[in-house]
Amino acid sequence: MKTNLQKNWWVIMINGLLAILFGALALFATETLMLSISIYFGLLILIGGVLLLFGAWDQQRKKKNFSLMLTEGLISVLLGILIMIFPGETLKIFYIFIGIWALLLGLFKIYLAIVLRKMVEFRYLMILGGMLLFGIGLLLLLDPNYVAGVVLKIIGGIFIILGMLLVYFSFVVKKANKE
Repeated sequence: MKTNLQKNWWVIMINGLLAILFGALALFATETLMLSISIYFGLLILIGGVLLLFGAWDQQRKKKNFSLMLTEGLISVLLGILIMIFPGETLKIFYIFIGIWALLLGLFKIYLAIVLRKMVEFRYLMILGGMLLFGIGLLLLLDPNYVAGVVLKIIGGIFIILGMLLVYFSFVVKKANKE
C-alpha cells in the first residue's frame, strides 16, 4: 500500500526545484534585483492601501465605523509611495531593523543562558548563538548593505544544497514507490 509521501513524490521534487531557484536568485542577486524587489513590495503596499481606502469609503457609505480602515489605508498608501520613491534607503532601513532585532535577540539569549544556567544543559551553545546573533546585528548596524549581501549569498547556497537534497529525496521516494 502506498503512503501519501509515495503518491506525491513530485511535490517534494517541485519544492526542491523551487528551493534551487530561490537559492540561485539569492546567490546571484544584484543590487538592481534587490531594488526592483523593493519597488515591487512598495507597489503591493500601495495597492493594498488603495483597496483599504475603497473599503473605508464603502464602510462610511454604509454608516459603519471606518476610521481604522481609513487610517490603515492612508498609512499604507504613503508607505507604498515612499518605498517606491526611495527603494535603496528603504532596504537600508530594513537591514538596520534586522540588525537591531539580531542585536537584542543575541543579548536576550545570552541573558537567558546565564539566568537559566542550572536548567539549560547546553547553555554554552546558547551563549555562543547569542554572541553570533549579537555580532551579526552589530555588523548589520555598521555596514547594512554589505552584510545583508553576504548573508543573502549564504542563504542562497544553503537553499541550493537543500533543494538538491529534496530533488534527490523525491527520486528515492519515487523509486520506493515502484518497489
